[in-house]
Amino acid sequence: MIETKRLTLVPLTLDQLRLHVADRHQLEAVFGLKKGHRQVIEPLLSIITYFAIPRLQNPANDPLYHTMWLAIDRQTQQFVAEAKFKGEPDETETVEIGYGTYPALRRNGYMSEMVGGLVSWAGQQPGIRRVVADTETENVASQKVLEKNRFVLFDRVENMLWWEYVYD
Repeated sequence: MIETKRLTLVPLTLDQLRLHVADRHQLEAVFGLKKGHRQVIEPLLSIITYFAIPRLQNPANDPLYHTMWLAIDRQTQQFVAEAKFKGEPDETETVEIGYGTYPALRRNGYMSEMVGGLVSWAGQQPGIRRVVADTETENVASQKVLEKNRFVLFDRVENMLWWEYVYD
């Protein structure tokens, strides 16, 4: 669990991840939260079904780098955003993150705060010296999230921009 100014970031267990996909409100009940705007739609559904769940079933994988992290707004007592690492640190001590805010809750700063919390947490983990993320060239909102968190653009491949945060 990670605490930021407004949010509590929680990594889901395998059972919680299954609830996240199966039912819109059972996960809220498990956490004692109000029903909100959480929704699991494509491509997130496929990412969870075909990547996160199978990787969490493998005990050799560190679950914190393979599960979904959900952000809870402590004031509203609702899930507001989600993110995930795309695997454990690689041989270059790099982890990749992906993230999203529920459409009804965009432009509230949740994603910037969540990414900041995850980057701060990652910097305290052994074997991590760099976090990367990609955005589509037209996804200006996502680019602003990364810029606010001091990520620097380091590559472009067709319509994808690659960003990095390197720890001092």
